[in-house]
Amino acid sequence: MATVCTFLGILLVSLVVALLAGLQLGDFFGANDEFVLVIAAVVTFSVASLAVFTLAYAVARHASVLIWVALALAVLALAPVVLPGFVQKIADSSTNPYTVGIENRHITLELVVPALLVVLVQWGLIRRSWLRSAGDHEFTRWPWVTTALAGLTILNPFGLAFLSGTLAHDASDLMWEFTATVTGVALGGLLVMAWVECYIKDRMLNRRPAAKQPAQDSAPEPRSGEAETAS
Repeated sequence: MATVCTFLGILLVSLVVALLAGLQLGDFFGANDEFVLVIAAVVTFSVASLAVFTLAYAVARHASVLIWVALALAVLALAPVVLPGFVQKIADSSTNPYTVGIENRHITLELVVPALLVVLVQWGLIRRSWLRSAGDHEFTRWPWVTTALAGLTILNPFGLAFLSGTLAHDASDLMWEFTATVTGVALGGLLVMAWVECYIKDRMLNRRPAAKQPAQDSAPEPRSGEAETAS
């Protein structure tokens, strides 16, 4: 029962993260009636992803199996990029006249970004649960703090506006250099922060075996009298 509650909690957390990201993207891109289908697709993918992770959790003999499952699901999350027909069917439900001709790109992002977040969140939490059940430490080199900060920095109206303005380079846009500079500094800062976090975690992981070994080596040997009594 505890395991069932754990997996339901993982599903809930991944859905909350994915839907928050999807709502931010939908609001920024001016999503309309088609957004209901986008949300339905994200929820369906979340449930299917958890089902795959649950199966891997049950049969895996090593935590690395969960990494390969996560990579396979991440590739599957990119399916809308190579399935324009699927995206077009969703776009046909749009009634927003201001997004005609560009809604396919917006819908693709609204599908792919939340789906990738679902895979990332479910992998992290299920891996942690698997390692705990195996009696191993759940420490990981993945920069979770930087990941959360990057999500908060990018997936908000200001972050999306700067990123979109940087990618949509227009020679007549006098503010492009400023926008690109702010975006570049922010992304560079996040990369540096991720490297520092990974470096610190790597040092901590490398010290774990060394910290246990001296404790075992320094165990006092039994005295001769005690050894004879024990025998």
